[in-house]
Amino acid sequence: MTLPIVSTLSNLLTSITTKSSESDVEKNLVLPLLHILDYEDEDWHEQMIIGRVRLDFQVQPQQAVTPYPPYLVIETKAPSKNINRSGWQINGYMRRSGAILGLLTNGYRFRLLYNYHGQVETIQEYSQTELIKKFNFFRSLLCKNSCLKVISAFYKSQDKVHVNFLKLIAKKISDEDILNIFTNKNKPGYRDINPEEKSSVVQLKKSKSMIITVFNNKGGVGKTTMTINLGAALSKMGYRVLLIDIDPQANLTTGLKIDPLTDVEYKDRKDITHLLTEPKTPIEETIFSKKWDNVRLDIVPSHIRLSDMEIELSRIIDVDRILAKKLKKYQDQYDYVFIDPPPSFGKVNNISLMASSAILIPTQLAPYPIRALEYVINRAVAVDNSREDPLPILGICVSMYDRAATKQTLDMTERIREILGKKPESKNLSLFPDKTWIPRLTIVANSPDKGYPLCFAEFDNQLNTREKETAEDAFSCYTELAKYLISIT
Repeated sequence: MTLPIVSTLSNLLTSITTKSSESDVEKNLVLPLLHILDYEDEDWHEQMIIGRVRLDFQVQPQQAVTPYPPYLVIETKAPSKNINRSGWQINGYMRRSGAILGLLTNGYRFRLLYNYHGQVETIQEYSQTELIKKFNFFRSLLCKNSCLKVISAFYKSQDKVHVNFLKLIAKKISDEDILNIFTNKNKPGYRDINPEEKSSVVQLKKSKSMIITVFNNKGGVGKTTMTINLGAALSKMGYRVLLIDIDPQANLTTGLKIDPLTDVEYKDRKDITHLLTEPKTPIEETIFSKKWDNVRLDIVPSHIRLSDMEIELSRIIDVDRILAKKLKKYQDQYDYVFIDPPPSFGKVNNISLMASSAILIPTQLAPYPIRALEYVINRAVAVDNSREDPLPILGICVSMYDRAATKQTLDMTERIREILGKKPESKNLSLFPDKTWIPRLTIVANSPDKGYPLCFAEFDNQLNTREKETAEDAFSCYTELAKYLISIT
């Protein structure tokens, strides 16, 4: 990148302050930026009406092959706006217009999006400093010359160019996992995976499942909601996810709109009780598959009858390892398996922990849930001592976090560190980074009643704009949690 362009870009970015308006961002940054990208005034349209919404910028050079969807749409926000709460709008614009690329910016953050047959995903996000450093790529991707070449090529051979263009982007930003998002579209599980469905572009890195029990004997800490949305975030990234509900309350099951009676029992289908008590019942006979846009989750449902089966389970030979044995046959079919047990120390919890390769402990930053951590860790250590393979605790993740309670946050995090430092077994455990903490929001608390992961809220016409923004904000935290989990497993 030449020095004049660096200087010009730096000056444009410097002109944006926290007091700038959305109009300031458009006039002082976006319009000059379009000229830097070699577009002329007639190459874009401002305030385009798409359906019932107004789009800030639609970029479509006059020389482009027509009729064809726009190459680039741009949505601007004021610097005071968090773009993590505004992605659902530009996602909708891109789907409705068919735009290939999207840029969402508030002048401080710059999010690049790609539309693959209606599946809109973030491919990169930059701060101002990162944008200056990586502007060569940014410019080469969004400039008019690329626009004309890509639209012409798409016109001739759409699917082939989609894959090749994504390869080029992934190579440029050294992130081949981006291809996972698009090319693993169906995310097949054990039943329908076959060579023809496997992507020719990318293979998932994991060869065996990471089986994680999300474990806390204190109820009401957001454990089940975290399990659902963490699984959805991983699925959205292209990983194959299985959720096992081993809690008689069946909150995970009902939270994904599976009714243990009408969908399972009355239709003579099998659930977790059959899986645990019938030696010849394989996992595939118990699984329900649910799909929301580009998210797929396979679920083993639970049933209230499990609460009355403690004695029956105790009579089964080697019952503690029954789930472990059955999961072993399917360890190559899923990348992540999450087990959601009841908030207790009963038999099914032992079965869950014996089947797991690791434990994830969710907690609230409040006195009583934190007090329970010591007992949870003690139980995990006891199970670890009874196993041949180690059972590591991945760490402590935070849910239902009050963003406004700064003093309580400091006090509670210090209390957690005190508890972890008490014993040798827990002194190496740590609290997950605060960017992975799940905020206490009404939309999160109410999400189990909706029957879908929070990432699907943008498609719910019963939600208003503020609710969709809040859902997107919350799911971005689950995404950060998923990224961190991937980095440590």
